[in-house]
Amino acid sequence: MVEISHLLDELTCAGCGTTNALWLYPVRGVVECRECGEKASILLDPLDGFDSIDSLGSCGGDS
Repeated sequence: MVEISHLLDELTCAGCGTTNALWLYPVRGVVECRECGEKASILLDPLDGFDSIDSLGSCGGDS
């Protein structure tokens, strides 16, 4: 099974200090650092959808 994840650009892990290693797993509600393995639970607004984590127009929407 393929899991959807999004790289969180320009964010730094508070645990190890690595930039561009944080990945969001919206289905699990988790952000994980691929460098040190640190994880954090998150809450997403289900009415907002996931468009807010993508840049405008990146999913074929209006620019």
